[in-house]
Amino acid sequence: MFVSPNKALACLLVMILPFSILASNFRIGAIHTRPRRSLAFMATTKTEESPSPSATMTKKRHWQKVRLGTNDGSMANSQRLKMSEGRSKEEEPSRTVPLYRAEGLIAVHKPLTWTSNDVVAYIRGILTRDARNRGADENSSGDNGKSGNKRNEFKKRKGRKQLLKVGHGGTLDPLASGVLVLGIGSGTTKLQSYLEGDKHYVAVVELGLETTTLDSEGDVVKEASWGHIESIEATHEGIDDKTTVEGVLSKFRGKIDQVPPLFSAVRVDGKRLYEYAREKNDVHANENKNAKDAGDVITSDSASHEIVDIPVRKVEVYEIKAGSTLEEDVVHSGIVDGRKYRDAVSSMKAAETETAADDDECTDRYDETGKKHGRKNDKRKHKDKEKGLFNEETVPKIEVDDVSLSLPRFALHVQCGGGTYIRSLVRDIGCELGTVATMTGLVRTKQGPFVLVDALRKEDWTADKIYEKAMKNNRENGFA
Repeated sequence: MFVSPNKALACLLVMILPFSILASNFRIGAIHTRPRRSLAFMATTKTEESPSPSATMTKKRHWQKVRLGTNDGSMANSQRLKMSEGRSKEEEPSRTVPLYRAEGLIAVHKPLTWTSNDVVAYIRGILTRDARNRGADENSSGDNGKSGNKRNEFKKRKGRKQLLKVGHGGTLDPLASGVLVLGIGSGTTKLQSYLEGDKHYVAVVELGLETTTLDSEGDVVKEASWGHIESIEATHEGIDDKTTVEGVLSKFRGKIDQVPPLFSAVRVDGKRLYEYAREKNDVHANENKNAKDAGDVITSDSASHEIVDIPVRKVEVYEIKAGSTLEEDVVHSGIVDGRKYRDAVSSMKAAETETAADDDECTDRYDETGKKHGRKNDKRKHKDKEKGLFNEETVPKIEVDDVSLSLPRFALHVQCGGGTYIRSLVRDIGCELGTVATMTGLVRTKQGPFVLVDALRKEDWTADKIYEKAMKNNRENGFA
């Protein structure tokens, strides 16, 4: 059968046409759904201002939600969105709360019976609680509170190095009161100059007795007559006169040799002197007064004798004078009354002797389980001894109506350099007078630019007042 070319072409077109239509529809569906803009519209958009950063951020977050598929209610996608937003917040640096409100130097009033380290620990505790209450960051020390993206945490540092730095610039004995310079934060680096700088003291001296510690706290080990001393003031100015206190003081002005007390923190062969004194039953200084032998300490026990050489040190006394009156601010600071102190200690020791038998009976008693009763009592008694016989309220002090002194007591005003022991100075003055002497009370009235009347009293030890003092000192003395 013969088919004409026209018919064959028509049949071919009929077969190809459906496929062509399907291909055309597929191409149209693949085109981007966004409507094509006209050239006129595009021309107008070029002249418009660029979108604001907030609009751009909103648009960015919209497309993040679209990509994460949050519209489908998926929990996983919601969590991923929150994590993404959290990371963007962490990238922004935050300013944390600093440990200190201010750093520098302050002067506080050290109460009687407190050690210098007791004061440091007490002040540090106040500032630590303040930092914790403010939400301070323990990582913000030294960077003015800028610690980047570190977490704002303030942990208790039990058994670890103290986080807040507080130190003192010169030890005062427990039975001394007065100015104690403290460094806070970076102020601790400036304390060395106060250890070596000049200081002013007022001491109460009692002639005729000497104690183991050269102050009221020790036991009396020497007694001597002082009746040949006629007065405190010198009768003839400029002439050495051992019958008056002022008559021998000229030998103690300027640079002098001094032997530190046995009960002191001076190190000899790697050990402090008070450790030598407490370990042995019989510890005393050599009585020879020449410079070579004055520094010998003989320690003895049942087995052997040990000689420890105390180094003789050069100290400088700028001014020293004796008087018969105590200033009012010195008395208010708190100065121990040596006589009342010894009487109180004697009474307490007598009471302990009376109750010793009862304590022994208590330690020998057993309960039904066979456990001894006296152990807790022994521990409690040991802790009480560690705390001391008196506190700042009960320690016997010189009262305001008892500011006038007479022999064998007198007031000693000393201005000296660092490293000077007033106890040793009093001991040497007594020796020069031909008797013995003990320092029964001491007040530090000035250290560097800090004076007693400006020292922060214990009732004012609060974080607000401590930092206020530090900032004021920074402005006035340039400690910043």
